[in-house]
Amino acid sequence: MLKYCAALWVLFAFLSSWARGQILHNENKWEISVFFGLSALGEDTFVTPIEGGTTQMVGLEFESSYLVGARITENLGQHFGAELEYALANQPGSFVDLRPDLTRLDFDHKVHTFAYSILVYPMNQECRIRPFGSIGIGASFFQISGDGQGQALDKGVELKDRWKLALSYGGGVKVHINPGWGFRFDFRDHVTGVPDFGLPSQAPLLEGNKTGAGFRPDGNFHNWQISAGFMYSFSIR
Repeated sequence: MLKYCAALWVLFAFLSSWARGQILHNENKWEISVFFGLSALGEDTFVTPIEGGTTQMVGLEFESSYLVGARITENLGQHFGAELEYALANQPGSFVDLRPDLTRLDFDHKVHTFAYSILVYPMNQECRIRPFGSIGIGASFFQISGDGQGQALDKGVELKDRWKLALSYGGGVKVHINPGWGFRFDFRDHVTGVPDFGLPSQAPLLEGNKTGAGFRPDGNFHNWQISAGFMYSFSIR
C-alpha cells in the first residue's frame, strides 16, 4: 500500500512540475488547429399569430450532434490573441404543430459558424498550460439539406436557408507538448437570433377554413459547443 501511495505521489509531483514548467523559446506567432466535438441548439416554443386574431404554439427542436472545424490564431504578445474560426455542426431539426394537420415535421439541417474572436491569456506564452477566455462576433448559416427541403415540400411546406449574425464567447485551455505541437480544449456559446426558415410570421387561413404553416421566431438561440483538437504553432520568417 505504501508503495502505491509513493508512486502516486511521485506521479503527482511530476505532473505538477511539468504543468508549471515552461517551453523555452516559444515565440511562435501563428497557430493552426483542427477540432471535433459536440454541438447543441436545444428547443423552444413560439407564439405564432393566425389570420383572424387567434394564435398557435409552434415548437422548434434540434438534436445534439457532431461538430468539426478549424481555427487560425495570431498571438499578439504575451496575453492576447486574435482568432478566425469555422465550425460545421450537424443539427437535425423538427417543427412541432406547424399546422393543425402537421404535428411534426423533421428536416435535415446543418449550422455553419464563422467567428472572429479576441483571446485573453492570464499566463505567458512560454507556459505549457495556458487557460484563456474569448469573445467575438461572426455569423451562422442555417442550412436545410436538399433532401430536407424535398421532404418538407412533400407536406406542403417550403423551408429556406437563413443567415444570422452571431455573438461568440467562451473559454478553454491550451496544453503545449513542445514549442510546435499541442492540444486545446474549448467551450463556446454562439448566440444568434432564431431563424424563420422562410416561413410567414403569420399563419394564413386557407380554403375550407384550414390553417396554413406559419412561424414567428422570437428571442435567441444558444449554440453550445464543446470541442477538443490538435494545434500546430509556427512563425513566418
